[in-house]
Amino acid sequence: MKWKKGTMIFIGVLIVAITAWDVFVLVDGGTESSISHVMIAWAYRFPIFPFLMGVLCGHLFWRMPQTKELDKIQGDRK
Repeated sequence: MKWKKGTMIFIGVLIVAITAWDVFVLVDGGTESSISHVMIAWAYRFPIFPFLMGVLCGHLFWRMPQTKELDKIQGDRK
């Protein structure tokens, strides 16, 4: 269970850090310095980039083997 909690904390810190960075550079450097703009520019320059982002999202959100936690979540929805 300690690894799960560590993973949850890591994800939370990552989200806060990315958000803080994006707000900081957006305010200080304008739209062209935002994460979104940089990623869109990369997508235009390197068409493989959006494909790789799709692979990454597929990896993160693809179904995993059923667990007790997922069973409980599904049971709560009924």
